[in-house]
Amino acid sequence: MAFSDTVKKEILKEIPSKSCCRRALLYGILFDAETDGDLVIADTRDAEVSEFYNTLFRRQLAKDIESSVITKAGRKYYQSSFRLRSLASRIGALECEGAAMKDYMEFKCASCKMNFVRGLFLSRASLTFEAGNNHLEFRIRHASRAQALDAYLSACGAPPRTVKRAGAIGLYYKKADSIEDVLNLMCLKDSLFEVINKRIERTIVIEENRAVNCESVNILRTVESAQKQLRAIEIIEGEGLLDKLGSDLTESARLRLENHSASLSELAQMHEKPISKTVLANRFAKIIKMSENIQNKKSGGK
Repeated sequence: MAFSDTVKKEILKEIPSKSCCRRALLYGILFDAETDGDLVIADTRDAEVSEFYNTLFRRQLAKDIESSVITKAGRKYYQSSFRLRSLASRIGALECEGAAMKDYMEFKCASCKMNFVRGLFLSRASLTFEAGNNHLEFRIRHASRAQALDAYLSACGAPPRTVKRAGAIGLYYKKADSIEDVLNLMCLKDSLFEVINKRIERTIVIEENRAVNCESVNILRTVESAQKQLRAIEIIEGEGLLDKLGSDLTESARLRLENHSASLSELAQMHEKPISKTVLANRFAKIIKMSENIQNKKSGGK
């Protein structure tokens, strides 16, 4: 199930009991609706959402609602329409230059704003919340309405970014915390908790991957360091000088020859008298320097 559907199902659970909140929800649904005279037309591709629309419209407006199924660009839409001149006029006012939300509706209580954005989400939003692909967008067909909505959402503390789409303006959010702000604005606790949980899961996975990568890098460094030490010891041994390094260096060199993959810490503890990792590193540095001197002398002799 797409995350948009998860959010919509939470919105569809109930119709507000207060008349002012039902009105705000209805106005959110119809914010970008088409009008023709006093005819108001709302459409959706979701049959369950369409049924919710019709129930809300009948309950709030006490109007006969005409329902139909139409096809646009090869896609099936459920369309609801009714005639109400006052509402059509309010929707039309949003198409005027400089239109603001106050020209469209007034919020009577604290929950009205929440329900308005819920209605807007049902009718005009899409939401994807996946690793590397967070995207919440309200797609508005009329530029002046998009400007009014941009100003409104910004005033609510959730400023969107905008992009021009084919036949529409997209008001969108990409950052997870911005998407959480919008879900919080709608007071959708279940969806908000799911987003937060997804973020926590991603953080855990990222940290686990980082730990694995760090461990892989450390292993690679250990292997490369051991190989460099082995090559140096083999050069010295080839010159018959291994036993002439001194007891400390000889012991460390022979332990490395016998334990190719051991780390410095592990190798340091294998000595007859365990030594520190730093002391062992210094011994190998001397061995490597000696092998380089041997190679330089050979090169100079040629």
